[in-house]
Amino acid sequence: MKLSDYHIVSPPFFDKTLNTAKRVIFSARTAQARTLDEAAWQFLETRRFHELPSPMVDELREIEFIVPKEEDELRLVLDRHDQAAHADPALYLVVQPTAWCQLACDYCGQSHTRRQLSPTHQARFIAEAQEKLAAHPYRYLQVSWFGAEPLVGMSIIRRMTPQFQALAEQFGVRYGSKIVTNGMLLRPDIATELIQSLGVKHIEVTLDGVGEAHDARRPTKKGQHSFERIFANVAALAKRDDLEVELSIRCNVDRRNRDSISPLLRRLAAEGVQRRVLFYVAPVHSWGNDAHRESLTAEEFAQWELQWFAEMIELEFRLRVLPGLKKAVCMSVSPTSTLIDANGELFNCTEASYVPAYGNPNRYAIGAIAHGEQPGKREQLSQFNTHIRQGEYACHSCRMLPVCGGCCPKLWKEDISPCPMPKYNIENRLLLQYCLSRQQQTAH
Repeated sequence: MKLSDYHIVSPPFFDKTLNTAKRVIFSARTAQARTLDEAAWQFLETRRFHELPSPMVDELREIEFIVPKEEDELRLVLDRHDQAAHADPALYLVVQPTAWCQLACDYCGQSHTRRQLSPTHQARFIAEAQEKLAAHPYRYLQVSWFGAEPLVGMSIIRRMTPQFQALAEQFGVRYGSKIVTNGMLLRPDIATELIQSLGVKHIEVTLDGVGEAHDARRPTKKGQHSFERIFANVAALAKRDDLEVELSIRCNVDRRNRDSISPLLRRLAAEGVQRRVLFYVAPVHSWGNDAHRESLTAEEFAQWELQWFAEMIELEFRLRVLPGLKKAVCMSVSPTSTLIDANGELFNCTEASYVPAYGNPNRYAIGAIAHGEQPGKREQLSQFNTHIRQGEYACHSCRMLPVCGGCCPKLWKEDISPCPMPKYNIENRLLLQYCLSRQQQTAH
């Protein structure tokens, strides 16, 4: 046996309550954490597995922290990823009903127009969905409404949803949908309709801090403020007990607004919605532009993130500290997942449409609904795991691969490292998780 290439160990710490030196270990292959006495870790570190109790060794094998010495771990992990991508029980489709957005976010790489998805293209995309459902025994049909700003195209969401729902019923699969919105039009009546009539089970809204910090980055195209209107819509939705929905708040962070995250957390807590939303921060990245140049370094962001975690715990936000498995990194590695934009172009990535920097025709387009997919175009992103196998990306030797999946095939293709924050603060996350677990045990 050997320690897995995907093992992670916290620094040693002394638990005064238990009067013992300990470490937290994490198997990225199974996203499982355990706590060990320092003495046990010393046996593991020096490969003296035979001197550990058999039940402990069995458990460490079960979570794949220790594995057979001859095992090709990279191959096994990537095989699992490929299998997950090709055996996904859900048909995942993304619809951009419009190319318009009311906001002029300064880090957005899209060019917005008043174009909407035509009735002809809507009908053809529905027909394509029917063909895919007929060709494979899916269990779910999942539709994501995406932007530009999808609520500007609410009439299209109203028109297409019943057709998607009818397909789900026809093929005996469960239907669910998600919407990613800037929140400007997320009024109570619209939220009610989305959730109760249009099958939306998850809503994600972006808030980049409070007041001036958010408004400087996400003003309307007329230069007006947007924060208070969006915040009011989000808070109102979060407080409703008559609607069953998962509500996420994403905060895009760079050097300009990092000091506004804490005030946003406090503002949400003051509204009493901290337990009703999933809040997370994400570094601003390139969107076919140079927006990432304002970003914090990965190491800086990782340290700030730990501070925000501490504040979220103090304010009683819902928080997941440790990453979970990410076998299918995103829709790009799926053989069937497809996005249609308002022009009728097809993609297997959510961050390529409407981006002038990607040319005309867009180099990431995999086809057009009027003519179908072009042979070989999907593969420029879908063969991501093959590129990792061949050692083309740093993921090849990264201990976080099973819980990261590679993060973003498109950014790697553009020679930009998209590595997520747990890579840079996982040891401290392990310590934080231990503290939380001990706190919960004490409380009970």
